[in-house]
Amino acid sequence: MPHRRRTWALAALSAVVLTGCSFFSTDADTGEDDDTPASDTAAGGPEAPTLAAQVEAGTLPPVEERLPDEPLVVEPVEEIGTYGGEWRTYMMGPDDDNAMNPIGYEGLVRWAREYTGASGTDEILPNLADYEVNEDGSSYTFHLRPGTRWSDGEPFTADDIMFWYESVLMNETLTPSVPGWLTAGGEPVTVTKVDDHTVRFDFAAPKAFFLHDMATLDRGVQVAEHPRHYLEQFHPDHNPDVEALVAESGLGDWVALFENRVDWRRNVDIPRLAPWVVTDPPNDGTTATAERNPYYWKVDPDGKQLPYLDQVSYSIVEDAEVALLRAIDGEVDLEHRGLNQGDNYPLVSENQEAGDYRLMTYDYDSMNIATVQLNLTHPDPVKREIYNNKDFRIGLSYAINRQEIIDLVYNGQGEPWQTSPLESTPFYHEQLATQYVEYDVDLANQHLDQAGYTERNADGIRLGPDGQPIVVTIDARIDVFNWTDVGELLVDYWAAVGIELRINPVSDEVRTERRDSNQFDAHFGSGLGGRAALIVPWNYVPVAAPAAYGEMWARWYEGYPDGEEPPAPVQEQYDLWRQLEATFDADQQEELFKQILDIAAEEFYQIGIATPRQEFAVVKNSMHNLPEQMPSGSPYPNPAPYNPEQFFKSE
Repeated sequence: MPHRRRTWALAALSAVVLTGCSFFSTDADTGEDDDTPASDTAAGGPEAPTLAAQVEAGTLPPVEERLPDEPLVVEPVEEIGTYGGEWRTYMMGPDDDNAMNPIGYEGLVRWAREYTGASGTDEILPNLADYEVNEDGSSYTFHLRPGTRWSDGEPFTADDIMFWYESVLMNETLTPSVPGWLTAGGEPVTVTKVDDHTVRFDFAAPKAFFLHDMATLDRGVQVAEHPRHYLEQFHPDHNPDVEALVAESGLGDWVALFENRVDWRRNVDIPRLAPWVVTDPPNDGTTATAERNPYYWKVDPDGKQLPYLDQVSYSIVEDAEVALLRAIDGEVDLEHRGLNQGDNYPLVSENQEAGDYRLMTYDYDSMNIATVQLNLTHPDPVKREIYNNKDFRIGLSYAINRQEIIDLVYNGQGEPWQTSPLESTPFYHEQLATQYVEYDVDLANQHLDQAGYTERNADGIRLGPDGQPIVVTIDARIDVFNWTDVGELLVDYWAAVGIELRINPVSDEVRTERRDSNQFDAHFGSGLGGRAALIVPWNYVPVAAPAAYGEMWARWYEGYPDGEEPPAPVQEQYDLWRQLEATFDADQQEELFKQILDIAAEEFYQIGIATPRQEFAVVKNSMHNLPEQMPSGSPYPNPAPYNPEQFFKSE
C-alpha cells in the first residue's frame, strides 16, 4: 500500500471549489469588481454581532486573534448564512445524552457529508488535524491545526492529546482495559508527541480501520475532548491536593470527580472545541441551552466565523408523544428522534403547512428494523442452554408472521428479512437474508420439538431442561422503531408455539445498562451495518458491545477481564476479522468478510424481522443549509457531518 496523506487543502478540494482566494484565507474574492470585502456584504461582518459587541467593550479579543492560523472553511449546503437565532429541539428526559450528539462532533477527523459506508478512507476528512499513514497502516501521524483554541481561549495542542493518552487511556483506574479499537497485535497503541502540533499513533500491527474509529463519535472524538489545562486539577498525577476538591464536590473519590468534570453535557466549566458550549445543562428543570463558542475555529467561504446560530435550545420532554406534539405545532426547528413511530408519518406529513415545516428524508444504515437478540452468553445456565439451541431459535423465527408485522406496525414498508447486509451492497448474503423467514407454525413446532422441549404445562407453555416453563423477557426501547408494538405481536406468535414472551419497555439508558451488565434475556436491535457492514460489523461478528446476542464474547474480544472466551465458530470469525483489520486491500477485505458472513449464516445468532422503512426529520421552513436527504445511523451521527455550524434561520 502506498504512503497516504490527507491534508486540509486536499479535503477541501474534494468538497468545495473556491475562486480567487486561499482555501484558508478569511478574505474571499466575490467575483465582483468592487473593493468591498465579501465578509462585509453578508450580514454585517466577519463575526456575530453579539461577539463584536464584546470585542468593542474590550471583554473579548478581536476575531482575527481568536481564529487559527488557517481556519477550516465550511462550504454551505445552499448559501452564505446570516447570524442570529436559535435551533429549537428537545431531549427525551434529562439523561438523553444522544440529543446533544449533533453539537459534540469535533474530532481530529470526521465523516464526509455524503457518507455511504464505502471501504477505504475517501469518506474520512481532516478536521482538527490532517493526517498521514505509513505503508502498512500501523502508524498514523496527525498534524493539529495551529492556532486552534479551546472555548476559554487557551491553545489546543499536542499536550491535550497526550493528557488524554497518558492520564486517561493509560491510567488503569480510569481505563481498566484499553478498548479494542486502540489495540493491535495484542498491544495497546503508543501515542508520541512529535512537536507542539503533531502526534503519532503507533500500533504493533496494521490497523486498517483506525481512521474510521477516529471519525466515530463515541470513539475517536473523545481524543479531542480532554483540555489538559482544565482537567489536570482533578487528576492525582497532576494535582497532589485533588482530595480537597473531592471533599468539596461531595463525590465519592477522584475518579467520580474526574468523570463528572469531563462530562461536557452537564459541566458548564469544561472548555470545548465545538460550535456551541453548554451553558444551561439538563441537570434539572425543563430546558437546556448551548451558546456559541467565541473561539470556534471554522469560517464560511466569505471568512465569517461560524456558527451562524446563536444557540441551541432544548426542551426536556416527558416522552415521544410530547415531542410529536411540539413538532407538529411548529415548535421544533430540526429533529427526528422519537418521531419515527407507528402511524406518525401521516400525521406529521399532513401538518406540514399548519406547522410551517418540511420533512427531510433520513437514509438509515440498517439491514433490519428489529432484530431479536437472545442472550447467548446468559448468566443463567438453563437459559443459556435454551438460547444456544439453534433449533430453538429457528423455531421462534418460523413462528413470526413478518408480513403482518410489516402491514400493521410499519405501514406496509419493508420486506421479510433476516440479518444480511442489504441487497444493494457488495456484502449481500442470500442465506443470511432469507433463511427461516417463512411464516410456518408447523415448521416452528417441528424445530422446537427437535430442540428437545416437547413437554408442556397446563397453559401450553413448553418446559425447559429444568422442568420450568420457558419464559423470555425482551428489553424494548420505548422511544424508537415501534419495538413494543412488534413485541406485542411476538407475544401472540410465540404463545401459539408454546413459548411465553414478556415485554420490558425501557429507556435506552436502562437497556444499555442491562446489556452491558449481561442482565437480560433478549434485546431488540436496530440492525446497524446494512450498508457500512465493514465499519459497523457487530451484527455479523460480535466485536463490540452492541452485539447483545454475544455480549460476553464481545467483552472478551475487547479485552475486558470479565469477558468470556467464545466457542469455535466465533473464534474463527475473530481470526478472520483480525486478518481483515490488518489489510488495506479492498478485495481481500471483501473476501474475508464474506467468510465471516458464511459463519454468521450457519450459526444464526439473531432473528430478523424486516428491512427498515425510510425515516424522516422535521425541519422548520425558516431553517436553511440542510439537504433534502441525509445519511443516518451509526457511525454517522446525523446531522453532525453536515456541519450544523452552517445551519441558519431566516426571519
